[in-house]
Amino acid sequence: MKKVLGSLAVAGLLTGAVNASEVNLKLPVDVHGGFSAGYSYEDSKKEGFEVTNFLIEFSKGANVGSIGFTAAFGYLANNAINPNLEASLTGDNFGFQYGYLTIKPIKGLTLDAGVLATLVGYEVANTYANPNITISTQWAGQPVYYGGARLTYDVMENISLFGEINDDGNDGAWSVGSLGSLGVVDYVVSYYDKNDNKETNIFDIIISKTLNDNLDLAADFDYQMGKDNNGYALAIYVIPKLGNISVPVRFETFDANNSGVFYLGDKGWDLALTPTYNFKSGYLRAEVFYYNYDKAVDFTTVKNKGYNRDKSNTVLRVEAGFTF
Repeated sequence: MKKVLGSLAVAGLLTGAVNASEVNLKLPVDVHGGFSAGYSYEDSKKEGFEVTNFLIEFSKGANVGSIGFTAAFGYLANNAINPNLEASLTGDNFGFQYGYLTIKPIKGLTLDAGVLATLVGYEVANTYANPNITISTQWAGQPVYYGGARLTYDVMENISLFGEINDDGNDGAWSVGSLGSLGVVDYVVSYYDKNDNKETNIFDIIISKTLNDNLDLAADFDYQMGKDNNGYALAIYVIPKLGNISVPVRFETFDANNSGVFYLGDKGWDLALTPTYNFKSGYLRAEVFYYNYDKAVDFTTVKNKGYNRDKSNTVLRVEAGFTF
């Protein structure tokens, strides 16, 4: 839910010589975001309390012939970027996350330029907006935020084409695709090229549908194309809902085919079951996450380096979140 800021009175920051009524600034801006925290347990070496998200986004939409903007700052936990790492890795990456200007020179044409959020992938970095607590393994092989420019053209109602160039990777990247609705199914189709034959390029397709307001279905398929090896990942989401209660289920399978794009392992599968109670402005959810990967992985990004991840295990998590 978005809230609109009304009059921002800045006079209190000025000296008494200036009358407050003379410096009121009308600035209608949408503000939304979220804060989430919880507890995670895998074993005695990987358990603890954690702050998983704190994000505030400001935005002002652009009308035809005008300029708008989007800007977000906050904290996204390391365990949201690297799923199932040791808990309580907090406070080390707070700051600006993404932001861009939006220009609409004519009807149906939009230019976004700045630090963009990718259109590749079903899940997002601010995990309170995802159906499950633990972010998908597939997400590890997808881009997130990057400097760039994206041009979107509305071909017809509910169908748009987009193209972008960005600074992702060693040599920059470019992407083309389409998003919108076909009949009763929402979709995003994209091709993401990293301009480097040493890195994998991504073909991604997302489809989603809501049935009778009480069942959400979605699937995200990635085909990773490398110089010598190709890989894939598929995540399937089934989310039954009844009143304030939902039970998101995610099953995913992946095979990197020795390309290294999924750092959690070369191939494997996992399953997340996340019963959730939704409040008017937040949620409380628990999760059972089981993973089975082909090999244990030594995460060099965690504080306790040299600890190998099990090939298979169950992770238990509880999380509460406030959203606005």
